[in-house]
Amino acid sequence: MKVVLDTNAIFGDFNFKKPTAKILLEELKNGNLDLYIPEVVFEEIVNKFRQRLEKAQKDIESELDTITDFTTEPQKSPLEKDFVDRSVDSYRQRLTELFAKYNVTVMPIPETDHRFLVKKAMLKKKPFNTNEKGYRDNLIWENIKSLISLAEVEIASTPELVFITDNHIDFLSGNKLHEDLVAELEEQGLQSETITIYRNIKDFVDVRLSLYEVQADTFKDRLNNHEFWDFELKSIITDFLDKEYVGHKVGDFEFTAPGDYADDEREVMAYDENFELKNLTVKKLSADEFVVELRINVESELELFVDKSEFYSSRDHGYSVIEPDWNRHVMLVGQTDTVSFDVTLIINSKLECQSIEINKIDEDDAY
Repeated sequence: MKVVLDTNAIFGDFNFKKPTAKILLEELKNGNLDLYIPEVVFEEIVNKFRQRLEKAQKDIESELDTITDFTTEPQKSPLEKDFVDRSVDSYRQRLTELFAKYNVTVMPIPETDHRFLVKKAMLKKKPFNTNEKGYRDNLIWENIKSLISLAEVEIASTPELVFITDNHIDFLSGNKLHEDLVAELEEQGLQSETITIYRNIKDFVDVRLSLYEVQADTFKDRLNNHEFWDFELKSIITDFLDKEYVGHKVGDFEFTAPGDYADDEREVMAYDENFELKNLTVKKLSADEFVVELRINVESELELFVDKSEFYSSRDHGYSVIEPDWNRHVMLVGQTDTVSFDVTLIINSKLECQSIEINKIDEDDAY
């Protein structure tokens, strides 16, 4: 099976360290799939990495300026001037070595007929959009087409190719490949029905990869029977929430990239530890590792800024005022809300947590 990753599939996990990425790499190592990264995606990821570091550095400098302003004592940034450039160079090398280790194919930028692309842009055919943006997406699409078999070629099993993307504007119609792209494949004699789309790596992992449930394992029994390990499992999750949830924005935990798609600006100030572990499953990843998946509903104390004009024009606020005059334009407000997460952990045979991630789920699916 061929798998192609779009840029947004990698945004939240630049180093492929989260459980879903580790599962994907394990499948690569076992020879169960072939992974392809278009060169355009590779360069976009490196650029996103740079942008994220630049933002973090500016945030640090801004906070140091605030401290200087408050204390009248000049503060020096702990980061050297070339910190971002050195880190980006190191990341590019690290990503190259990772892809080489797991035999990931980086597909070179295709030599596409520019007349063909100009015509598509003028006709607003996907992945071009209404303002003729979409050049990089078209290069990715050309890479994908090069991996698809001709219509007359018999394929032993389907899907032949999986494309993991959350770019619903340029590639998708609902959860399926956009009809413009289907028509283009058929016009060029390629098999459109052999492509399957997933919105993120986790969806692909959940549905397609060859994990199998551990039925009679003592490990699973002790978890399901709420014995000692149930308490320890919850402690692992609360430790993670203390470090990675409190002080962050709720939107950071969407599947898609913070700042690109997520719009939830509520910051987490605290949460209630009296949540339950629900829908627990255990699957085997390798001879020494297990994948534990579950769901939690966490009552959280959240803060956000709202425009004063919006506050005073609304009758049903749904939050309490913390600081009515934060500045001339906005006020700081608080809100208590139950936020639901899918939790994925990788635990080894020594009962040590190797990796953990949480992803916010839709309210309609929370219970």
